[in-house]
Order: sequence, then structure tokens, then C-alpha cells
Amino acid sequence: MKKIRLILFLTFVLSTLTLAKDYYIGEKIALELSGSISEDEIRESLKDYKIIELKKEKKDKLAVIFTTYEVGEKIVIFKNKSLKFNIASTLKDDEKEIYPQLSDEKNRYVEKDYPYSAILSFMIGIIAISISVIMHLIDRSKNPYLLFKKGISKISSENWKELISLELRKYIDRKYKKNFCGGDYEAIHSLDTTDIEFIKSLDYLKFSKSKNEDYTHYKKKAIEIVEKLRKEKITSV
Repeated sequence: MKKIRLILFLTFVLSTLTLAKDYYIGEKIALELSGSISEDEIRESLKDYKIIELKKEKKDKLAVIFTTYEVGEKIVIFKNKSLKFNIASTLKDDEKEIYPQLSDEKNRYVEKDYPYSAILSFMIGIIAISISVIMHLIDRSKNPYLLFKKGISKISSENWKELISLELRKYIDRKYKKNFCGGDYEAIHSLDTTDIEFIKSLDYLKFSKSKNEDYTHYKKKAIEIVEKLRKEKITSV
């Protein structure tokens, strides 16, 4: 590694030394400076470079080795002397292109806007519909009228004496928050004393041994009472 010698004189005229040789990125540049210049002044002049070594060789001489990793023309000023040199890349022209296959327009990938907002809106809509359906099913499962219709449809000639009375009283309890299933009968709203007497008669039939009763008559009467009560807007039924 050949040293470049710079002699610094006490003059205000700035002279430039241009190096004919190109240096490569990371290559060491060695200087030998003679004259009135300190180590701190050298460090200041080379503040944009990496100093590898700086030492005093003789009484009036300082040796410095430095390098850089930036390409292009460089100028370093040491008092009244400027050093001009060029830093070249170690890569050849055909090596500078990292992905040469992308030079072909056919091989390029063009990223398109993905419809995230549309997908998000669609998912929110699906969730909202699902929640609505679930809430509707929950409401139906608690609907007094639907529960009565389901229960009354299972009544037959074998079980009507117990179930007609039970389904009618369960409907009244659900709609009016009463305790007819516990035997606390009272006239409320459209449920008059005649209806109460009908419910009591169903209770008597549970203990009757007669098998000649027409259960469809009692079933029809129970449905008529429920349809009458259903028209009242006490609760959503």
C-alpha cells in the first residue's frame, strides 16, 4: 500500500492534489502529512471517513490510513492542501442489477389494491344477519303463544284431561306473570270469570273417570281463550 505524501506550508493559497488512481469501496488510502497539522485537525478533516490508523512517524510527520464505502468523487481538505480522488464500485455494470429478470416487463408483478373494505363490510353484514337470526330464534323460543301452539298440538285423547288445562295455564302465566299453574286463579284483563270457571272445570275432569267426554270441545275452547288473550298488547306475543 503506497503512501501519498502531502507537505503543508503556511500559506493561505489552497492547492489541490488530484490522484489519478481510482480507489475502490473499502480500499485503504494511506497519507503521510508533513508540516504544521495536528492529529485533531486530521480527524476533523476525515470526519466523514473511517480512520483505520493515525500515528506520528517522525517529529514533523503524521501517517493516517482511512477508507470510505461511498462511491463518487471525493475531496478532503487539510489546511492549505486538498486531496481529490475517486471511489469506484467493485461491482461490474451487469452485477449492479439485483433482479435482472425483472427488467422484462412480462416478469414484473404489479400489486393491485385488495378490496379489504368490501370484504370487511361483507363480514360485518354476515355477522349482523347471524345475530339477528339468533335473536329472532331466541324470541320465538320464549314466545308464549308459540309455546302454547306447540304444546296444544301434542294433545290427544289419551292425555287431554291433564294437558289442555296445563298448556292454558302456562300460557296465562307467561303472558301476565301470574301463578295459574299454582292454582291462584283470578280474573285479569280479558280473562273473565267464565274463563276461570272453564279452567276449574278442566281441573275437575282430571279426577273424573268418565271416558265419554269429547276432548276436541275442550281443546277448541282453550284455543279460543288464548286467541282472545293474544289480542291484548300487554307483552309481545
